[in-house]
Amino acid sequence: MQVRVHSKAAIVALAAALALLTAAALLGAIAPVAAADPSPAEIDAFLAQHDSPMAGTGATFVAEGQMYGVDPVFLVAIAGAETSFGTQLYSKNGDQCEYNAFNWFYGPTWPESDFTSWDEAIARVAEGLGGPAYYGMGLISVDAIAPKYCPDGTEQWVANVKMFMLQLGGNPDDTRIVAAAPSPSPTPPPTEPGLVKLSGSVKLDDGDRVVGQRIYAWFTLTNGGGQPMQLQGIRLAIRGPGRVVRDMVSDQPLTLAAGQSVEVSTHWPLDLAGRWHGWIEVTSGGKCSLVGDEQAFGFWVRLPRHLQLDRWQRHETTLSRAL
Repeated sequence: MQVRVHSKAAIVALAAALALLTAAALLGAIAPVAAADPSPAEIDAFLAQHDSPMAGTGATFVAEGQMYGVDPVFLVAIAGAETSFGTQLYSKNGDQCEYNAFNWFYGPTWPESDFTSWDEAIARVAEGLGGPAYYGMGLISVDAIAPKYCPDGTEQWVANVKMFMLQLGGNPDDTRIVAAAPSPSPTPPPTEPGLVKLSGSVKLDDGDRVVGQRIYAWFTLTNGGGQPMQLQGIRLAIRGPGRVVRDMVSDQPLTLAAGQSVEVSTHWPLDLAGRWHGWIEVTSGGKCSLVGDEQAFGFWVRLPRHLQLDRWQRHETTLSRAL
């Protein structure tokens, strides 16, 4: 998220502060905030919703993920993309891969592809992903891992893994466990009048609202009071379908003189079809307050046409088999 400060006076004095903000952005101080990790119970509930025989292994997903530094959400998502969460285990010539919901090195001549339990399968795959073949090679994003993990049907695998990860609040750009961050608020904070005002509205670019695209947003905040104001942070709170959180945050201290404005611009990927919305909040004196309306923006995102058709064809195939 980029931040620019301007006013009718003191532009030169603020140039140094702007330089510091720019340097912070380059160093990664301004970045999206991840959603809180799901609990074992939440993973179990998610698996149960998909009629998965793996329901009840939520604690194993969490424990093994922590052991090897792999986000449990990523492990769950792979199981979903590979075998519909263990409901469609692969088999060839009568040989079925036992408990291998991940199709981990599957092959009739590979005894390593069979496991004795779901727990063992989860542990082995977490160990493999966190080891030298993936994380050890710097492969940490879904896009980077996909060609090696799933060389056939890579594009669809990526789409499905990302979809399941985002539904559980994961980050497809980094599938590792990261340090815990404060859980973003599910609702806007209270408004505190007389502090910062939104000048105009949040503006969005005219690009396609399609999964796989990025959206650009920008807005201007103004100190409408008569005294200088110290801001500890600015947040564009972004909420997508389900549990998707794409909050964009600048946590660099910033002083706005009376009448002074700050211009903010940012962009984020549209990873999931459905409704996206959000609000603006600032932190001053250690307290968060809402700026503008509780819904500063809102729009709908659709699937690309070819994915809509593919989903329909798969549905029809399932129906014909059921008959």
